Formats: sequence, structure tokens, C-alpha cells
Amino acid sequence: MVQIFMRFRPKPGPVQVFFCACAVALLMFPGNGFAQENGSADKRAELERQIQELEAEAQKIDATVQKIQGEKRSLSNEISSIQSEVKKKEIEIRRLDLAVQKARLEIRKKEAEVGILEARIEKSRKSLGASLFALYTYDHESIISVFFKKVTLSEFFATLAGVKQVQAKIQDDLTGFHEDVATLEEEQTELEEFKKEQSDLKSVQDVERRLLSDKKKEKDNLLKDTQGKEVVFQQLLKSKKRDIATLRTQLFYIERTGITAEEAIRYAELAAKRTGIRTAFLLALLEVETGRQFENGVISVGTNLGTGNWKRDMYDCYISLKQPKTAEAAKNAFLAITAELGLDPDKMPVSRRPSYGCGGAMGPAQFIPTTWLLFKERVAKLTGHNPPSPWNVEDAFTASALYLADSGATSQTPEGEIRAAKAYISGKPTCSTSICRWYANTIISLSRNIDRVL
Repeated sequence: MVQIFMRFRPKPGPVQVFFCACAVALLMFPGNGFAQENGSADKRAELERQIQELEAEAQKIDATVQKIQGEKRSLSNEISSIQSEVKKKEIEIRRLDLAVQKARLEIRKKEAEVGILEARIEKSRKSLGASLFALYTYDHESIISVFFKKVTLSEFFATLAGVKQVQAKIQDDLTGFHEDVATLEEEQTELEEFKKEQSDLKSVQDVERRLLSDKKKEKDNLLKDTQGKEVVFQQLLKSKKRDIATLRTQLFYIERTGITAEEAIRYAELAAKRTGIRTAFLLALLEVETGRQFENGVISVGTNLGTGNWKRDMYDCYISLKQPKTAEAAKNAFLAITAELGLDPDKMPVSRRPSYGCGGAMGPAQFIPTTWLLFKERVAKLTGHNPPSPWNVEDAFTASALYLADSGATSQTPEGEIRAAKAYISGKPTCSTSICRWYANTIISLSRNIDRVL
């Protein structure tokens, strides 16, 4: 290659040889994966169709449950409601399985796209290197020395034209290179989001299976307690103003954080009354939010039993993901919170880094530091704790209630609460991902169950 550039021979000249090499280097991968991609797209479309069918079936069952629960409470209605919810949860588990399969296909597709971009960027990098070397060679060979070499006039002007072509190609390659790098960053972000969704879906499948098991046990216990007799059921209703035993099964994950069912109810009622939302909705959201964070039976993020460290799981994590601004903002917020509370930041529990994204969430309401600062003053006014603490149950529940109220939960309607739940998990009340739909629907369903025994 060095010899080619130093000789300036027109047949073949350096520019011609160079451009031939570059043309080969910049070729895209051949389209032999077209049929494979089409097959993958067909599979994704079929999975989405099946998911939509299951969602439609679940909505019909949900309407039936709402109708039954709106009627006078009787043993037969109670059994019918539980059976319908069992069926709905079985459908939801099937839907989640399909959603996991679809997410897996999306990940494979995105990984292939990222691979192609990375290969193209590497080829562009080599092409630019060759172009720059050619230009360097020309720059170190004066025009006069080239002219007085044993070359023809046509060869001399061909060399000058070659220099201009190389310069133009460098500019074009740089433009394309920067565009590809920007696209790669976007594709990698989307890939991480697909991986996050897949991980979340697998986690919530476990939660949904537990809820299904609880529903089946609830039916068995009801039949056992009433002996299948309506009169006994009505007596039980009168004697149980608040069924703590049932509530404990519905607040299973919250209790595993060290907060008793009685404490959760007391603080949820306070927070709900202060912000104008339903107590049952707040409890259901906190239960689902807490349960969603269990991995292999261990609380992985966000609760007062968090196992993370702010520097390792939050700051260093964002740095590794090339998000220095987010890292600095999160660090400054966390240090400000702990300093104001007189706490050692290195000893305060936060969420550990999961298999996707970063940790750093604080307390039973799963607030990240920067979000907590947005609600801190309003929490202080409502609870009288100044400064409030994200690790304090009352303060944390109140902050969650404020967030939900701001997102539409004050309407106390399924529509408003669904939007609020979606905003809580994603920041977007219109979120339409599988995990957002599951999250919101599960909270609404659980909140109805809690409401009936509060």
C-alpha cells in the first residue's frame, strides 16, 4: 500500500486503487437475511395478535368481575368473582409468556441491527484511515517534486484530481461515520429497553403466579369458613369490619420489607386522605411495585431492605452507561438528601443495580433521588416532617400518593388510575408496553380486592 501511494502511477493510480479498496470496505452486508427477517417479523406479528386476543378476553372477564362486585355481597357472587379472577390471572400468565417470547424476538432483531451498524462503523473507520494516509502521503510530496518526476502532464493533473477526490471522500466518510455512530447509540438504547422489558416481564410472571395461588387459596378458605352456607357468609361479613388476615395475603411483599399490614394500611389511609386518592389503589400500587422488584426471592431494589450502594449501583452504573450528566445529578441529589437528614450516604440502603439499567431507588416507595427532591417540600407540609425522609414509611407513602395524584389518580376512576399507574412505572401515562399494561391492570384488580376487605 505504501509503495502504491508513493509512486503516483496512473495505471493503476493511487486514487483508483484507493477507491476500489474503499468500495469493498464500505459494502453493506448482503441481503441473504431478508427471508429470515421476514419470518421473524411474521412471528412477532402472530404473537402480538395472540396477545391482543388474550387482552380482549381478559377485559370481558374484568367487566364481569366489576358487575359482580357491584352487586350485593353474597356467597355465590363472592365465589363467582374469585373464579373469574382466577381465570383472568391464568390468561394474564399466558399473555405474559407470549410477551416474553415477543420481547426475545425484538432483542434478536435489535442485536442484529446493532451488529450491522458496528460492522459498518468499523469498515468506515478503516476507510477513513486509508483516506487519511493517502492525504498524508500527498501532503508530504510537494507538487513541484511530483512535476519534475518522470511523469507525463496528464499523470500530474491526475494526481491533483486524486488529492481533491480523497479530500471529498474524507468529508463524506466523516459525515456518514458520525450519523452511524448516532444511530448506533439510539439502537443500543432501544436494545437495553427491550432487555429491561423482558427482565421485568419474567419478574412479574412470578408475581402473577403468586397472586393466582392466593386467589385459589382465598376460594378454598372461603368455602371452608362458610361451609358453603349463605347465612354463615353473611355472619362473617358482619363480624369482620376489616379482614386483616386476607389483607396480609394481599400485602405479601410489603410485609416482607418489614412493614406490617396494619402499618401499611394506617399510613396509606393518611396519605390517601391528604392527597385525594383511594387508599386501596395506593396500597395495591405499593404492593405490586415492591413485588415487582423481587428476584430469586431476594428484594433487589428500592425497599428499606435494599442491598445496593449509591456509588456502585447508581453513580458508577450511569458512568458505565455513558450518562455522566445523569450520574452527577443522581449523586448530587442523593448526597444532598442524606446530608440534610444527617445520614451517612455509604450506609444508607438503596436499590442494587439490576440486570438492566441502574439502581439507587430509596425506601419503600422506590423513589430515585432526583424525583424525591421534586416532592420533598410538599411531603414536609403534609406530614410535618422537615426534612422528610424517603426511608420513613409515612413520608414515602405520602410522596407516592402525591405522585399518583399529580398523574390523575384523584379522579378515583379506573381510567384515571390506570394512567397514574403507567406514569409511576414509566413516566408516561400513555405507556403501551406489555409491562405497563400488566402493571396498571394488576394494580386496578388488586385494589378492588383490597377495597372489599378494608
